[in-house]
Amino acid sequence: MSTDLIFLHAPSVYDFREKSILYGPMSDLVPSSPIFEMYPIGFLTMANYLEKRGISVRIINIAYLMMESKRFDVEKFIKKLKPATFGIDFHWLPHCQGSTELAKILKKYHPEIPVIFGGFSSSYFHKELIEFPQVDFIIRGDSAEEPLFQLVKAIKDKKDDGFKDIPNLVWKKQNKAIINPIKCISADLSEIDFDYRIMFKQVIRHKTIKCIIPFSGWLDYPVTTVPIVRGCSKNCSGCGGSKYAFEVFGDRIKPAFRDPEKLVEEILVMQKYINAPVFILGDITQGGKNYLESFFKNAKRLKRDMQIFFEFFEPPSKWFYDSINEIFDNVCYEISPDSHDEEIRKKMGKSFSNEELLNSIAYALKTGAKRYDLYFMTGLPMQTKESILDTVKFCEDFYDKINWDKRFMPFISPMAPFIDPGSRAFANPDEFGYKLTRRTLKDHIEAITMPSWKYILNYESKYISRDNLVDSTYEAALGLNRLKGKTGGISESVMKNNEERTKEAIGIMNEIDKIVLIKNSGKREAELKKLKDKAMKYSLSTVCEKRELEFPLTNKNFRWFSIAKTVIFPKF
Repeated sequence: MSTDLIFLHAPSVYDFREKSILYGPMSDLVPSSPIFEMYPIGFLTMANYLEKRGISVRIINIAYLMMESKRFDVEKFIKKLKPATFGIDFHWLPHCQGSTELAKILKKYHPEIPVIFGGFSSSYFHKELIEFPQVDFIIRGDSAEEPLFQLVKAIKDKKDDGFKDIPNLVWKKQNKAIINPIKCISADLSEIDFDYRIMFKQVIRHKTIKCIIPFSGWLDYPVTTVPIVRGCSKNCSGCGGSKYAFEVFGDRIKPAFRDPEKLVEEILVMQKYINAPVFILGDITQGGKNYLESFFKNAKRLKRDMQIFFEFFEPPSKWFYDSINEIFDNVCYEISPDSHDEEIRKKMGKSFSNEELLNSIAYALKTGAKRYDLYFMTGLPMQTKESILDTVKFCEDFYDKINWDKRFMPFISPMAPFIDPGSRAFANPDEFGYKLTRRTLKDHIEAITMPSWKYILNYESKYISRDNLVDSTYEAALGLNRLKGKTGGISESVMKNNEERTKEAIGIMNEIDKIVLIKNSGKREAELKKLKDKAMKYSLSTVCEKRELEFPLTNKNFRWFSIAKTVIFPKF
């Protein structure tokens, strides 16, 4: 069977297997590695949308395949692919180098096959990106399903004159860039289907499971993610997914929420095939009380013992927790206050107080939460080294108040590698005490291959030097690690391993600092090459273990009989 569109997900740095880069704790608090091998959830929504309209789609996670085997030959693999068109995600900025390098390889072996880019960063940098010779089309904005369908259909039908009418499209005519207006902005998301069953179909169709795996370790921890919203009502200063950013790159004025009834239907389907935790992506409380009441009403159809994870942008009320506890027994929560300092938090765009934050967490724990994660960041506006280190005392004091409850789990990581393009801080760095050291797409492509995360950062702060930012990030992480070890939230062996890895990473960082001073480029590269394996080893998990992020229960598996029935006797 011929394939119309192949989605390809690139690693953050294409040649990561050859380059020596200490990524540090940049990806410690997300499921994927610093290669960012987790492809965007939009691949599934777009694939479902197109397949239902007669367009055959395949998803290939090139980044995962490269990680899974050192012998995997990307170019040999690419050479065999023959779709009508390729699609590459360039969603978050860390993929700037990997995505554009992968596109070069596509053009090397298939110069006649169009290459389509999409995602937040593609949208923001569309004027610069479309000038790259390996890029033929860009879909702008956050609602790519319909424009992509029209584009692939036009490519298949060889209707070049049809490009001018496709909304959100950036394209070339006689090497001149043409930017169509953004007219497709999903208002109610009724056309969006988030259905994992398409993954099972692709496994059978293409006789491989490796290509479709979302991220390394997913088969052991098959967490499923359900997005609830496009857009955001919050304006966090450094976020490329804020209200401000959505308006900048996608002309979205207000968020669009998915129908709670459909949301629950999708969870029911997922639980039929994958018995694993469900992560609700996006703050469900943003939808307002009526939206929540509709969700709670429909959620009563779900199994009470299912494992579910909610994230918040601000502390929810007691009413929310009480309502959840009437429906579910196994619930985890997470919130990102950014800083314990209320003034810094306010500068970031969040106005809630520490009293509101801690009272909300304490109530959730008191009423049965399985865990409550708290995420802090470093490199924030107005944030000094002392402020970063005070994070540990803040958490220690809260532990005292909750009798050292091990279900409370604080984490810290740097705002790295970049301040997001499209964010308020990227647009107006002076207002937030920053100096941007990288602005263009080409600047960031150069930055992401620097030898350590200290040099990858695209900003400097007038409140803290890069050296102090790095040192205090590691020091605060060590402090939080010890607190979690003291509570039993992590075992003593995990605590010690985390501390050893962090100290080893600090040592490697110091070695790199000395090497970058070597003036002879050949000798400098040779010395960095010697650190390659160690740098990668101590980037995969630095300040915490990935398992610390997992749901605390162990009941997770695939329901293979149901999967087999669906593949053999499809009903969708």
